[in-house]
Amino acid sequence: MKSVNYKYLNILLILGIAYLLFLMKDVWLGVVTKIFNISFPFIIAFGIAYVFYPFLKFLIKKGIPKWLSVLIIILSVLLIVGLTTYFVFPLFIDQLINLLSSISKVTSDLGLKYGIDMNTINSYVINLSSKLLESVGTFISSGSLIKVLSGWVDVITKFIIIFIVSIYFLSDMPKIRLKIKDFMKKKDKKKYELIKNIDNEIYSYLKGLGIFMIIQFFEYTLLFLIIGHPNFLLIGILACITTVIPYFGGIITNLIALVIASVISSKLFILTLIITLVFPNIDGYVISPKIYGKTNELPAILTVFVVFAGGALFGFTGIVIAVPLTIILMAIIKAYKPEIEKGFKKIKNKNKL
Repeated sequence: MKSVNYKYLNILLILGIAYLLFLMKDVWLGVVTKIFNISFPFIIAFGIAYVFYPFLKFLIKKGIPKWLSVLIIILSVLLIVGLTTYFVFPLFIDQLINLLSSISKVTSDLGLKYGIDMNTINSYVINLSSKLLESVGTFISSGSLIKVLSGWVDVITKFIIIFIVSIYFLSDMPKIRLKIKDFMKKKDKKKYELIKNIDNEIYSYLKGLGIFMIIQFFEYTLLFLIIGHPNFLLIGILACITTVIPYFGGIITNLIALVIASVISSKLFILTLIITLVFPNIDGYVISPKIYGKTNELPAILTVFVVFAGGALFGFTGIVIAVPLTIILMAIIKAYKPEIEKGFKKIKNKNKL
């Protein structure tokens, strides 16, 4: 009688469980979604507190009381958001409306210029831009502002919850970190070192990303303002936001800038082309390595794969969290590499028998 092949038995068992989970997705997916929706504001609030903790730590080290340090951080954030809303938002809305209004002209001009049939695309773009213009118009219209706000009650409520909870988390962050440190040291020193390493890696990534986003915003806003691009602020904001999408984000921003410039003038197109060819290389080979240093050196092919997979599974949220989650996973694999190699050796030896 042949001995049972546990390897194939385990595979069949895993496949069976996966199939059962798939059949019951309507049951557990609803529960998971509900739990995620409830916990989402608290997760975001903790993330915000985690990001601002180094500033709190710095202020406390300078001899400023914790309550005053927290207050300084809150007031600084509110001041930045307020000034940005007051000075940048009106210009952003103005450029967005102008762009949406001229999208149909852009597509028509491209069709005529390059001899491409753009009728189908043009009708779709006109319909989309009309809807967007209507939404923007509704938003800035004082007469229907209450209707717009009533539709945003859930978003506003979540924002208020996130803001308040993040203040509590930030205030208690030194205690939270100390408790985790003491617990992990007593429980397992190796796991404590792993958590410490993940903390350093994620902090380095977020710090580098934040600095790089600010640089991208000012760099491209000023560059496109200097060459006279009509949508300089939109492009600057896009360059800032799309920084969270490695490799693809910059390409998307540059293509938008080039398409708009191509139907305005040849001179603007050439100047835009020079910027899109020269400055991404400066960002990639000079600025980015200076900011990130030697931390979080993920292989390019792995970064592209996780960003694509994250986007396919969870949309924009998946794209944003793909790289941080990969950094965490790589840190875990690195910490448990000897154990993983031993496990593979045991499986190989069993298969040989």
